[in-house]
Amino acid sequence: MKTHNLYLILITFFVAQFSFATNSSEYAAIRGTLHFTDYEVKEITIYAAEEGKPVVVATTKVNALGEFGCLLPITTPGFYYIDYGQFKSRNKHLVRLYLEPKLDIDVTITSDNYVLSGKNIGQNALVQKANQIYDEFAVFSILGGTKTYLDFYPFLESGLVKAETFINSVKTSDERFNKLLKLAVATDVEELTLMFFRMPRPVHPDKNNRPAIIKQWQVDQKFTNPDLLKLANGLSLMSNYFFYRMMYSVTLPSRTDFAPEAITHISNPDLKDVFLRDYIATSRMKIEEYETVAPKIRPYLISPASKEFLLDYEKVLHKNVGQKGLEFTYKDVNDKPVSFSDFRGKYVYIDLWATWCGPCKAEIPHMKKIEEDYHGKNIVFISLSLDKPKDIQKWKDFVKKEQLKGIQLMADKDFSSDVAKNYEVNGIPRFLLFDTKGNIINADALRPSNPELRVQLDKLLKG
Repeated sequence: MKTHNLYLILITFFVAQFSFATNSSEYAAIRGTLHFTDYEVKEITIYAAEEGKPVVVATTKVNALGEFGCLLPITTPGFYYIDYGQFKSRNKHLVRLYLEPKLDIDVTITSDNYVLSGKNIGQNALVQKANQIYDEFAVFSILGGTKTYLDFYPFLESGLVKAETFINSVKTSDERFNKLLKLAVATDVEELTLMFFRMPRPVHPDKNNRPAIIKQWQVDQKFTNPDLLKLANGLSLMSNYFFYRMMYSVTLPSRTDFAPEAITHISNPDLKDVFLRDYIATSRMKIEEYETVAPKIRPYLISPASKEFLLDYEKVLHKNVGQKGLEFTYKDVNDKPVSFSDFRGKYVYIDLWATWCGPCKAEIPHMKKIEEDYHGKNIVFISLSLDKPKDIQKWKDFVKKEQLKGIQLMADKDFSSDVAKNYEVNGIPRFLLFDTKGNIINADALRPSNPELRVQLDKLLKG
């Protein structure tokens, strides 16, 4: 759905001076006023739900009096979401509206509540009750929050009863609305509960100390209802659900097994399509991992959007393959200059790291072992430090203390060095793999700790 700039109304004058032409059967009008004392809001964003996630459909300015408004074309009734910046803070206050043609809604928003009025608010008084349930669960799933399972578990029992009671009470004359609102509440409760277990906390429950409801949620054919894609957190529910299953499974699945296993629990083809597309887009798979998993999941990526996505994704994934590697010269621990071209005729595996980088140092034992196992073969291992120039002695001391093997070099300008800029290195550890001609095999290669790296190296060396 494209942003409807033509329908955007900027409110820069008193409420008494503006009105909407709502006699058209295709539009819904929203007027609002913000009442905050702690911070200023300059813009409101309106989201719709598309493919299970929020998509911007309009933005509107907020005037000096806190007023805003917009006129939205409604082709299909559904949920829309007002965002005044609350989801970027610790306040997940949900302002969700069910919009239909001819609605004319006034909403007065405070930092933790909102009041509805207007000529025709439709079903939104009932939606507001659902939103309040969301808010009660959301306080436990805020990044950086202080609430732990000692707070959440006692709440959860009563929260589930309240949600179930509300779901059973939804009995309007609009059956399509009833089904969607019931699904929305069930999704809110499950998604936020599972999200709780993804958030860092000062204390955590024992692995086996989990709410009983989670076992009830874990069924073989979990996702069957395509209406989940009509909710802005539908995709998030699937992501959180499978993340939870993965983290608390008996054996942790590999990155290449995760998606194929997950979709066995999704029976609806549209849900499979959207879930897999999002997984590929966000998982940051290496080329080798993608090539392993792609044949298993590509048959389920059936929509035109997914086919176009795969085409663009694979172009980016392979954009550097076969290109000539950057020619560089950096000094080793004895201040001897070493160049990339010195190793022409050999495969080259480069580890970009730094002495201050914890994840980098976690790879060192694996790097040592792989260097030892491939010693004497047609491959050279280079560890290229991106420490700051002022820390050169710290780097030298670390290399000697840890008895690091292979070729140990240090770049001249840390993240501003040519090698970092050429390969767009924004984070470390990062690994590069080159063929015997100095051409790129992978500019974001597998880590030494990944067993698949050995499979790849063995195949290259045999070839």
